[in-house]
Amino acid sequence: MRIGEIDVVPIASESLGVRSLCTMVSTPDVKLLLDPSAALAMRGGLEPHPREYHRLMKTLEQIHEEARQADVLSVSHYHYDHVRPGFTNFRYNQSSRDELQRMFQDKIVFAKDNRENVNPSQRRRGFFFEKDVSGVAEEIRWADGQSYTFGETTVSHSHPLPHGPIDTDLGYIIATTIEHAESRVLFAPDVQGPVVSDTLSFILSNNPNAAIIGGPPVYLKRFEDSHRDAALTSLMELASRIPLLIVDHHLMRSKDWRDWLEPVTNAASKAENRLVTVAETAGLEPHCMESIREDLYSMYPPSPGFMDWVNATEKYKVRHLPPIGPPDIPDDGALNM
Repeated sequence: MRIGEIDVVPIASESLGVRSLCTMVSTPDVKLLLDPSAALAMRGGLEPHPREYHRLMKTLEQIHEEARQADVLSVSHYHYDHVRPGFTNFRYNQSSRDELQRMFQDKIVFAKDNRENVNPSQRRRGFFFEKDVSGVAEEIRWADGQSYTFGETTVSHSHPLPHGPIDTDLGYIIATTIEHAESRVLFAPDVQGPVVSDTLSFILSNNPNAAIIGGPPVYLKRFEDSHRDAALTSLMELASRIPLLIVDHHLMRSKDWRDWLEPVTNAASKAENRLVTVAETAGLEPHCMESIREDLYSMYPPSPGFMDWVNATEKYKVRHLPPIGPPDIPDDGALNM
């Protein structure tokens, strides 16, 4: 996808089969890889299906390839579907400290400040991220509220924005705006709609030509009706005012995400704007595997060996790769079942 002279390449998201919102944004001056990670998670008492593990492994290979080409790696916050953990976890992350360091070797890093406007969990994760990466990265810049210039490109970061509702215990994220020759692309993961009106005002004040927005986690019971209403209102406002609105991430963990988005789709259409998922931006049909995990287990029963792994202890699963076998679907980039 091209916005003026800004290239936007979607790498990973829920509509592409994993938890992520990883995106490459390039201008004639600089290449930025935003939130270079992907992950899986338990859902409804079920471990990820083998197809999800295959998708995660393929996605991580692509993220590493993109990271090698990038000038800057950008980290909006320290949840592991947005930044690689520096420890071994084969259960949900396929991660290790060596893998993290290889990804960030000799790179400029723009990262959420791990000292201020951060909850205890992310402060701890951010501390270890800094410890693991500081010896291998070219430099780490705490990017909250900061702007940087590369030739004719400006990369601006928001002040810390709530990770969802104003009273959330999940901490804060920073949004990123890339501007070149009067074209602007805004990346706002995990704002969950946004729920908060100040976050909505911030997004609109940037007047982006395209915005990548983390949708609300409507699948969670703790996400209150008032939060759902606020998120829907915000997305309808964004859809009516932003020429290209890309909505993905938490929302696509719900089976009925299309129905939930219908008023937003209508608002975009009325304003002659576009509303798409990350997958659709890449020219693919959305395939939100986590949202249909029960169906995957029913239609494509895993092997006995995989089920033995599923029934093992958490400690064992963290340390041992799941025996997923070869892919049972063509590896042609398509995600349709």
